Amino acid sequence: MKKITLDMWIQLTGMSSIVASLMFVALEMRQSQRIALVSQIQERSYAATEETSAFTEANLDWFSVKFSIPPKSQLTTEQKAARNSENASWFFYEADYFQYSQGLMTDAVWQAKLRAMEFNLKRCEYPEIYEVRSELVQIELKDILDQMPSQCEK
Repeated sequence: MKKITLDMWIQLTGMSSIVASLMFVALEMRQSQRIALVSQIQERSYAATEETSAFTEANLDWFSVKFSIPPKSQLTTEQKAARNSENASWFFYEADYFQYSQGLMTDAVWQAKLRAMEFNLKRCEYPEIYEVRSELVQIELKDILDQMPSQCEK
């Protein structure tokens, strides 16, 4: 059996260090990509919220216009603003879910978000918004929403 020399040990240590460094760089790149994706989703939600705000300022109902679903009755200015706000909430909650799913939100914060979702999205003022918007989110988020109790009287 050959004797391992000091030179071989130094080479082995050097190669191990290089492999460890490359693994660390790969993990950092993966984390950076996840952060970039979450940032992109957040920016989209901000842009959509600005759009709903513009509709509110113009006294228009964002949902009726975007989905070509007219409201069941004439909406007041306050109702249009409330519906626009509810639609803006959907964008934020979708972004929050994505952030949580990528491991970039703590469980405590996510639990608070879930309570807010249950309160804000499971109300019954505008069930048509919930019905349409819940079909457009990631399936895992839809499953979470479907498991929440509804605040509607049955």
